[in-house]
Amino acid sequence: MIKIIEAYLTKLFEYNKKSAQYMEDLKANPHFRTTEEMNKEDLKSSAFVAPELKKGEVSVCTSPDLGNQMPLVLEKWYVKVGDRVKSGDVLCAIGNEAVTMECESFYNGKIIWICEHKKDLVPGDELYKIEGIEQ
Repeated sequence: MIKIIEAYLTKLFEYNKKSAQYMEDLKANPHFRTTEEMNKEDLKSSAFVAPELKKGEVSVCTSPDLGNQMPLVLEKWYVKVGDRVKSGDVLCAIGNEAVTMECESFYNGKIIWICEHKKDLVPGDELYKIEGIEQ
């Protein structure tokens, strides 16, 4: 019985050593942030003001380059041409077998063009166009 307890304790302390090493490795990454740091940043970013598109100015959103990922497909539209959107509104979902992500609007404006549903996307393909409107 004592040997079993010793074996469990040994494994427990090995796990704690490995866990501590993983945490040190993470902290060495300049992009690593603790939950506390992220929560503080969220509070600061809640005061974010959307960049403005001037009336008639058009912005184009393109599909991202995810490196050596499988090709992306435009899976779903949550808006249609003519819809007015605000910065942060979810406009569409794109993905592949490994990942699905939602694309948000960067601007307040009106959707003037969207690409076809179920289209295979390559990095840089136009997803939608948004036009600035009078607020």
